[in-house]
Amino acid sequence: MIEITREIATKVRDLVDVGLVSGMGEPEAGKMCVEAAVCFALGLPHGDDPKCVSEPLRRLKIRLNDSRWSSNQARAAGLRRLAVAQLGSRGVLNNKEFVRRVIEMTIRKAVPVGLRAAAKLNPKHAKALEAAAVRCEVEGTREAAREGERVARAYADADAADAAAAAHAYAAADAAYAAAYACSDAAHAAYAAADAAYAAAHAYVAAADAAHDAAAGDARDKSLAAYAEWVVEILIDLKAPGCEFLDLVPVVAA
Repeated sequence: MIEITREIATKVRDLVDVGLVSGMGEPEAGKMCVEAAVCFALGLPHGDDPKCVSEPLRRLKIRLNDSRWSSNQARAAGLRRLAVAQLGSRGVLNNKEFVRRVIEMTIRKAVPVGLRAAAKLNPKHAKALEAAAVRCEVEGTREAAREGERVARAYADADAADAAAAAHAYAAADAAYAAAYACSDAAHAAYAAADAAYAAAHAYVAAADAAHDAAAGDARDKSLAAYAEWVVEILIDLKAPGCEFLDLVPVVAA
């Protein structure tokens, strides 16, 4: 097992702060993804599996890293705290509990983002979409997410002639579907935990894109960074080892 020290955590932070790219990249500062940066800091061969990060968490981080951030610096700024918090989690973090919490958090906090974005462009159906969003917030269950998907998809089909409204509703439906599917996946066996966490992260990315069009890069960055911080909060609660070094990456006021 790799021992995570303050020196290693500092190296990871400093490498991330140079910038992160989408995809694994190259073994050079500013040209790597977040997991490759950890490998680099540990002196490991170039890759995206540093062997010190829980597999579900690693998959989730890769999904967030490869999302549509406005720039490599925005990606780095949004992921720097999670990059440190994840360290030393493999073999220590309760993966099933982590995935359960990520999925519930996604349904409560992320899916409503997409549903409300759809409601703004679907005023005829805003009441039903808002009701679905509130149910997700209150219950945080697979059933609530599936209802959100049903409502959003029905109104996307109803408003298919309005391309923008339909696109937002479909994105919201996809977010809800991914979260509901993740719940189902996690229930089967431990091997499905990584895919469940990946699907949960994908749900929020879809919701963020539903809420913010391609021109609203700053808003999307803030949404993705917020999701990363929600994952950090879960790791703190589950006492992941890397959280010991979060003082190296204090929260930056919005």
